Amino acid sequence: MSIPLNLLRTQTSPYLLQHSENPVWWHPWGDAAFKRAKAEDKPVFLSIGYSTCYWCHVMEKDSFENQEVADLLNRHFVSIKVDREELPDVDQIYMEVVMGIHGHGGWPMSVFLTPEREPFWGGTFFYKDAFVNILNGMADVWQNDRAKVLTSSGELTRFLHAKRPIPAKQNLDVNILGLGMQQLFKRFDREWGGFGGAPKFPPTQPLRFLMAAHMCRPNAAALEATTTTLSAMARGGLFDQIGGGFHRYSVDAEWRIPHFEKMLYDNALLAPVYLEAYTISHNEMYRVVADRTLAYIVDEMSSPEGGFYSAEDAGDVGVEGEYYSWLPSEITEVLSPEIAERFSSLYGVTAVGNFEHGRTVLTIADDEKWKETESAEIRSARATLRAKREERRRPHRDEKILTGWNGLAITALCKGYQVLHESRYRDAALKAARFIEERLASQGLKRRYCAGDAGIAAVLEDYAYLIEGYLALGEATGDGYWFERAAQLQDEQDSRLWNPERSAYISSASEGLIVKLCEWIDGATPSPNGVSLANLYVLAAVTGEPRFAARASELELGVPTESFGLPMVYMSTMRAVAMRLAGVATCSVVEKGSRDVPPKFAFQLWSKPMPFAVVLWAKNGAKVPKMLESKAPLGDNPTIVVCRGSTCFEPTLDVEDAGRLCSAVSLRVDS
Repeated sequence: MSIPLNLLRTQTSPYLLQHSENPVWWHPWGDAAFKRAKAEDKPVFLSIGYSTCYWCHVMEKDSFENQEVADLLNRHFVSIKVDREELPDVDQIYMEVVMGIHGHGGWPMSVFLTPEREPFWGGTFFYKDAFVNILNGMADVWQNDRAKVLTSSGELTRFLHAKRPIPAKQNLDVNILGLGMQQLFKRFDREWGGFGGAPKFPPTQPLRFLMAAHMCRPNAAALEATTTTLSAMARGGLFDQIGGGFHRYSVDAEWRIPHFEKMLYDNALLAPVYLEAYTISHNEMYRVVADRTLAYIVDEMSSPEGGFYSAEDAGDVGVEGEYYSWLPSEITEVLSPEIAERFSSLYGVTAVGNFEHGRTVLTIADDEKWKETESAEIRSARATLRAKREERRRPHRDEKILTGWNGLAITALCKGYQVLHESRYRDAALKAARFIEERLASQGLKRRYCAGDAGIAAVLEDYAYLIEGYLALGEATGDGYWFERAAQLQDEQDSRLWNPERSAYISSASEGLIVKLCEWIDGATPSPNGVSLANLYVLAAVTGEPRFAARASELELGVPTESFGLPMVYMSTMRAVAMRLAGVATCSVVEKGSRDVPPKFAFQLWSKPMPFAVVLWAKNGAKVPKMLESKAPLGDNPTIVVCRGSTCFEPTLDVEDAGRLCSAVSLRVDS
């Protein structure tokens, strides 16, 4: 029996809706598709992608809109389309299969499954002719050599189970952190920054680890690796020099030509890295880039209701990057000859171009030229060109709202408020948090909101990233309510996702997964177990509740044995271990009376490079953070009380003294 119908028309995912008019009889992920495959004795073709994926668009136009391909799929397979951003657990399982077969992966992902959801072959993008051959071959082997299919599916399923991380059941020490730093330095590109060759992705977690190590004890090599990388990314085409914000990755080692997607998570992760680097180095470039990145999030990615949209794509098929690149004539058309010449010189615009069809992706050659780009004349020229660019067809924006990615944005915006003193960033973070509380957290945390619909049970990254965001919000707003909500969500995370056997959190509690995932390795986003480890240490410090410290100790025992040999791919976890070794410091600013804005002491402390410190204060009318309840000022003066663990130092009226107490850690990480 066949169902001549594309079943994606009732979905809310922008990616699934993009495919809802295909002649392929697509099903969404779920029991119904697999029951049909079993009843009709057909294999499943699983296609995974996301709405801003350029090569997903190419494969759609080349294959899924083609009737010949559709006829093959409809005749011989049950076809399932998955939005990887809605179902990251499904995506990760089958991505491991593809990487195991080929040594690399990517999207769109194309995997062939039995009706029992077991994979027997997979790949990524295929042009039509190759794809037709593959479909014919898969249909033939299913019909005529079923034993081969079952052998392959059994081997790949065993491979998936064997890849589950084995808990080390022992604490990591400073020597492992040093090994991780050594491994990073061996891969460090001294000329252009980053770790390894092209393509280059923004290395947010290695940079955060290196900065934490440097703040604990000055480390010139760690600082050099950080600043070289941040400066090169900021001057390159990876950063949108006209509109602000970062693209997905660079196709070259010099950060010049990006893959032009813009993801909320990349920008939310990069902004705090630049802000932290600014507090260390006082490099004005880092402040400006962080500010323009946060402005991009607030101005371009905010929904009217308060949440943040997911991504913008690279452009239409065949004209990827055209929106972001320039011809010389497009610049001289709107700028005076003198300013056009100066602008083109600063941003590398030439008649030949550095991109396709003689177009130029704007880049800046060095730090001195970057300083020139901040002159009033060039800033005005950027604004003029931005207005001109707005006349072009803007790339598609994926307007679904993901809880975890919004948690990352909340953290970034709070940091922006603390360092840049921009209240609109705090207000945007608060609006997003209230949106999540109202629409996504009222009856158990949900992952996705789109077109008025909230759905899909939250996965581990949603809990971990949102808890981190709420902890940042409690610090930025002086409202202990957000610390309480973070604690409640941590308890919910424990209840739903803790796995005693692995001494870690599984990635999701979804039904119908052939393995239980347990994520520790950092990818484009940080490991949610690594983030959870840091969250637990902060929760223990700001609430004083022993259950958080106890769970952190258990979780650290679940760090995989592989991390002892290759810590450089576990950098968010290594940073959390450094936090445990150094200790979380709480800086309580206490005073008589009440206030509606943070005290001057708070802003002064936030501007300092203090490793693993949380500044606590109480806003008028808000819930008082628990750690402040027992603190009192010295006389009528605002007073700072610094505590690390159960040890509190003498109260001080001197912010510099408080900063030294927060920075006085014994941890030294050597490579």
